[in-house]
Amino acid sequence: MGQRVRVWLGDGTERTLRIAAVMATGTGDNGVYVTPANAPGARVDRVDVALTAGADARAVAAGLERAVRPVGGRVGTGEHWASAKDPGSERTTRYGFLLVLGIALLYTGISVANTMVMAVSGRVREFAALRLAGATRWQVLRMAGAEALTVVAFGAVLGLAVAVLNLAVIRGALNLLSAPATITVPWPALAVVTAACAALSTTAAVIPTALALRHPALSSAAVRE
Repeated sequence: MGQRVRVWLGDGTERTLRIAAVMATGTGDNGVYVTPANAPGARVDRVDVALTAGADARAVAAGLERAVRPVGGRVGTGEHWASAKDPGSERTTRYGFLLVLGIALLYTGISVANTMVMAVSGRVREFAALRLAGATRWQVLRMAGAEALTVVAFGAVLGLAVAVLNLAVIRGALNLLSAPATITVPWPALAVVTAACAALSTTAAVIPTALALRHPALSSAAVRE
C-alpha cells in the first residue's frame, strides 16, 4: 500500500493514483476500485450487505427495501443478482456438466459391465466346484451379486475419498488467492450414481453367472480356464 500507479480511466484520462487499501477477500474478478472523485460519471450498481451473527434476515431485508425504494433500487440475494446479471450462464454451465458427466457415466457403465462379465467367465470352474460341494443355484447367484455390491461399495468409498482430497486441495489454493470457497457435496446425485453402478454391476454379474450355471456342474468343472 502507499505506492502510486499510473492508470487510465474509462474516458481515456490518464491519472496517477495511490493504492490506499488491498482487499483481504478478493471479488473473483480482479477488480480495481477508485474513489468517486476519480470516477465522476460512474454510478453505484450494487451494495453488498453481510449479516452479523444473530441478525434477523427478514428485518434487514425490509429495512433495505424501505431505504432503496425511493431511488428505484431492489433487494435480493447474491444468487438472484448473479442470475439476473447473466441468466444464461448457469443453465449453459449445468448442461455442459451434464453432458460431460453423461459421457463419463456411459463409459464407466460399459467398463463396469465388461469387467464383471470377464470376471464371471473366468470363474466357471469355481462355480461348478461350489455346485458339486452342495451349493444351490440361487446360493451361487446370491454370492455373485453380493461380491458385485461389495466391489461397488469399496469403489464408492475410494472415489469419495479421492474427490474430497482434490476438493480440499482446490479449496486451499482458493484460500491462498483470497477467494474462499465452501465445499458442497451433492449427496442425492452421488446416491443416484452409486445406485446405478450397483444395479449395473449386479446385473452384469448375475446374468452371466446364471447362464454359466445352465450347464451341468461336472462338464463345467472339466472346462479349462
